[in-house]
Amino acid sequence: MRDFREYLRAYLAHVLTHGWVKALSFVLMWVAGMFVPAGVGTLVQLPKWLAVTWMIGWAILGYILAPFGMWRQQRDEFAKSGPPERK
Repeated sequence: MRDFREYLRAYLAHVLTHGWVKALSFVLMWVAGMFVPAGVGTLVQLPKWLAVTWMIGWAILGYILAPFGMWRQQRDEFAKSGPPERK
């Protein structure tokens, strides 16, 4: 949980530095993508397997592209490398 809080602090600093509109647009796009099958399903008859496959695929894509995983890996690698050597 400490890692997640640290990530949220770093993300908030990034958003405050680079602008909140871009971050908010990505969040809204991801949420909207999850509900595409429901919206299309009101207009056209969709098989259940297609809607479920879409939502699972969209969630996996979000996980693969999630900045938390990349940030955590990068932070851990930096911590393992230790302080730079002095000559």
